[in-house]
Order: sequence, then C-alpha cells, then structure tokens
Amino acid sequence: MSEQDAGAGTPRPQRAEQQGVPVTASVLESGLDIDGSLTDWVDIDRVVEGDHRVLLERAGGSSIELSKLGATHDRFLSELRTARRRARYAALTITSGEPLQSYLARTERGLVDVHLFDKVLVAEQRDGSPVSVPLSLIDDVVRDGYRITIAVRGLDPLVLSGLGTKTDEFLARLAATRRSLTAVTAAAYAEYDGALTGLAAPDGWALTAREAGAFWPALLERAQSGSRANEVRALVERSGDRLAIGLYTDGGSSLLPFVLAPIGDRVVVEATDGDDRATYVFAVSDRERLNAVLLLTSFRREALFLPDDQLGRWAVAARVWPAVREARGALVARIVHDNRWVDHLDEI
Repeated sequence: MSEQDAGAGTPRPQRAEQQGVPVTASVLESGLDIDGSLTDWVDIDRVVEGDHRVLLERAGGSSIELSKLGATHDRFLSELRTARRRARYAALTITSGEPLQSYLARTERGLVDVHLFDKVLVAEQRDGSPVSVPLSLIDDVVRDGYRITIAVRGLDPLVLSGLGTKTDEFLARLAATRRSLTAVTAAAYAEYDGALTGLAAPDGWALTAREAGAFWPALLERAQSGSRANEVRALVERSGDRLAIGLYTDGGSSLLPFVLAPIGDRVVVEATDGDDRATYVFAVSDRERLNAVLLLTSFRREALFLPDDQLGRWAVAARVWPAVREARGALVARIVHDNRWVDHLDEI
C-alpha cells in the first residue's frame, strides 16, 4: 500500500498492548480508536516510533503508548501517519488535499517525510512537527551534493538531505510546481486589473513601490478603488513609501487584495476589497515576517486573534508554529469598520 492510499477505506483493527493490557487499535479518518475510545489526530502533537511500539504525545501533556504491534507494525504506522497528516494539515490550513509527490529524507535526527503540494512544501520529522514553506516564500534553492538549502522570505531556511537518488527528481518537481504557481498568480493579477498584466509577483506577498517598479501606480490606484478605499487612502497617508500591496490567490481559487502599512513601530493589515469586519494592528518591526505568518495561516486571521480557549482547530497552528505564537502575542488591536475607524487607528 502506498502512503497516499494508507488510512483510506475500511479500518483494519490492529492488535496491540497498552500498559501490558491487550487492546484493539483502529486508524480512523478522525482519530485513533482504542477499544472504543477516540483520540482526535489534531490533539496528537508528536509520534515517536520504536521497535514494534509507538508513543503518541497529546497536546495536554498526556500520552498513549502501544506495544507489541507485531508483523503489521509498518502498515499500521503508515496508515497512522497518513490519516494524522490529513487531519492536521487541514487544521493547520496547509491543505486539505493529497500531495503531488512525497519523499523520504534522512537526517541526523532521523526520518523526515517531505510532501510537495501545489502551493506549499512540507517537511515533517517523524517525531516532530511539520515545517511548512509556502512556495511563494521561496527565495532560492541551493544544492550542495545531496544537501538542499531552501531560503525562505520571512522565515528560517529549510535544509533537507538524504533524498539520495530522488534528489534530482525532487528539485525538478519543486521547480516545476513553483513555475505553475507563478503563472497562476500572474493570471490573477491580470484579472484583478488589466494594467497589472505582466506583473510577476509571489502569491500572497505584499510589494513595496520599489519591488513593484513600473506597476506601482496601477497597483496603488487599484488598491485605493476597492470597497475599503477610504481606509486604504488613510493608510497611504500615514505609512508613505513603507506601504506594501499584495494579492493572495490561494493558488488561483480565490482573490484577496490586501495592504500592509507600517506606521511607526506597528504594521496594519487591511483587506482592500470584501466584507472583512476589522483591520488588524500588530506591534512588529518586521513586515516581511508578518507577511510570512499570514501566508502560513492562509490569511485565516482567526488563528491570530481568537482567545486561546476559543481557537478550536486553529489551536494546532498556535501550538506547533513559533511564528504564529509570536504574531498572536504581537496583535494589539482589531479596528472595526465604522464611522470612527480613522480615530481608532490614530489612537492605536
């Protein structure tokens, strides 16, 4: 069974022991069922695989250990990894679909599952959390033998090794997938405004006047003509040449124009079109890192503003990604769009 197929279809019960007691474990779409007691995949933050045993560490600090998994140990763990990946990647807003291709890397820390999707690259240590790299954040890919270093805007670089004979294939597929996303994003900009035809901008990345070059006047005019025209004009007045404008297409499935407006030591996030209920203000000095976090969470701002006890599915991102926790801590205000919006902005 391939990893893509694992976890699908009718559950196959696995005989094992838990603290010396015989149990039956079943991998379900929603979680791991042990003798009728279900643990959701989104609540399992770490999986440590051993010799015919597996340790599952829960978010709250408790754990489950299954031993004596027997001859079907490898099949059971493959199904577990795949079902858990599907649920947690959806909760992390990485993707709800299947990878275009999966690879297995080997590092000093152990095995790493590498999944290439149409918008994101994910590297997940077998006993750790996933590192998600939106393809539009990749600045450069450098190969040194079998060691690959991926430079990422606003985030730490991703280093992969141990792909062996699959190294060339991986690099070729990654390059082709990035080109496809670039083409989709260029088409979205052209659809957004004909004057932006030919603009090659990363999906979901806000451009400054210098970065946009000759396209800046058209980009600025379009941003100031949307449903939040008054708000955008106020932000332009206050941020000047520090303003950045972007378009998030979610790989071509949606269209979200937005601005990032640094004002003093804070950055304001505003959607220029749509029915967004609030403007978000962060006490950060690094606009690019904030932009990267917005992409990590697929611009789902619930992950950044909901209280800890109301996060629901967004709690996973807040637990496993330091950059998301950092942004949550830096959020200083949500300004509701009403007739006192400008007053509130200036007060903050």
